[in-house]
Amino acid sequence: MNVQAFVSPNIITLSVNDNEYPPINKTFAIWSYFFEKHLWNYDYFVVIDADTYVNVEQLSLMLKQLNCRECYIGFPAIGQSYERKNLDLHVPYCLGMGYVISRDTLLRFGPHINTCQMSTVSQHSDTELGRCIYRYGNGLACTRATSPFERVMYTVIDKNKIAWVKHNARKQLQIDFPESPPTSFFRAAMIHPLKKPQFFYQFHRQISLGLRPILPSAFTTNSCVANPVIQQETYPRRKYIPECSSPQIKQSFNINTLDAYVITLPSHDEHILELTKAFYQHGISVKPFHAEIGHNPPITTKLTSGVRGLLLTMTRFFEMALARKLERVLVLEDDAIPHRHFAFHFRNLMNDSRCGGFMQDDQSGGVLMLGATVWPAGWRILDKSKKRERGLCRNIGTKTFGSFAALFHRNTFEPILNWLNTNTKDPYDLIFRYLARLGYPVRLAMPNLIITDVTHTSLIAEHNDESFHNASYRAHIHRWNLKDYMFIKYSRF
Repeated sequence: MNVQAFVSPNIITLSVNDNEYPPINKTFAIWSYFFEKHLWNYDYFVVIDADTYVNVEQLSLMLKQLNCRECYIGFPAIGQSYERKNLDLHVPYCLGMGYVISRDTLLRFGPHINTCQMSTVSQHSDTELGRCIYRYGNGLACTRATSPFERVMYTVIDKNKIAWVKHNARKQLQIDFPESPPTSFFRAAMIHPLKKPQFFYQFHRQISLGLRPILPSAFTTNSCVANPVIQQETYPRRKYIPECSSPQIKQSFNINTLDAYVITLPSHDEHILELTKAFYQHGISVKPFHAEIGHNPPITTKLTSGVRGLLLTMTRFFEMALARKLERVLVLEDDAIPHRHFAFHFRNLMNDSRCGGFMQDDQSGGVLMLGATVWPAGWRILDKSKKRERGLCRNIGTKTFGSFAALFHRNTFEPILNWLNTNTKDPYDLIFRYLARLGYPVRLAMPNLIITDVTHTSLIAEHNDESFHNASYRAHIHRWNLKDYMFIKYSRF
């Protein structure tokens, strides 16, 4: 069973049928190749199934901690009850999802691989390898990995309905990987099985960006989420799920490097001069981005032309942000009013690990809302978590609205565009809860660093109620202290 050909420096083909199942001959061929070609080149050998996801960072940490000469490490199993008596195997073997074998272990069973291959008694490649190691490795058993190896035994569909793993006619596992994996999966070195390419892409993105999505009840044990507030809203009768830790600040934030845009109409360019002057006082240069008016919205939508126009505008905006490779961008509406000490509070916010850590970390990402219009129903939700959430920012709830001032990390641009390109019925304000459900941190500055001019007539959504444009009434509702904000010349506060 020598190597037939090199496909590439890292891929080889073996003289066995690649489509055989169970892959008993292939498994023994792999170990025969390692024994003949690489025995003295490596201390440890790792074999995984094609449908196993490997968290390389976790696996690397585990391998660095290994200090054993005779190792056989993985996910221990004892086989099916009906076949145990024929196995002559009295210790656990490692499941084929992935396992680690040391050089000394391979040195013991490697010379006997042909014998093991000729004396199989089961239809399982991992069982037969375990029998071979047990027989020629002085009774060596599979030991559990220090970094967990996780198996997907069930998933959740229709919000909270459990779907268990199934087997096809060839006895292969069949299951969809969960959209919201439990936290234990993020800590594991290997996860199995991921049966479709999109599952690999999904989970790798979640791993890479540190996303911690809202979890169904079945996955909440020993788990954490990015947004415990929306988690509790979604599954209100379940126990409180803690917030996952935030990235540490690596360097102090420089406000002068921030990209900032104000969404406005061409006819309002003169109007926004005062806004740009106000933010310039705080070291931020704001550039205009001209909006669209959503004329003739599709018949299938109930959205007003103004709401539709904002959706189209933000689609163009985030396409621009993605094309220009902006690291993070502050997006303002043209009725935004900054705090009198905006620069001071904003620096503190960005240099706080919980509020700004995910905004400055290259591998993380999220949204920091600098202001919001939270109504009484929204405050009832946020106030429930007030004792748990202290500091300069709070997790948003599903009723936290306000797109008039938000800082976006570049890792949110693509999911935002995906939502904008497929959404036909929801206003842009709902993008924040969507990102939070995906597992991005979406937090609100407290107190708000920017408020909106409520006396300003909105082109997005008209309101006939006079109280809606009453500054004192709205400030009381949204918990704004008007004395703390800059009264820009155009404002009618």
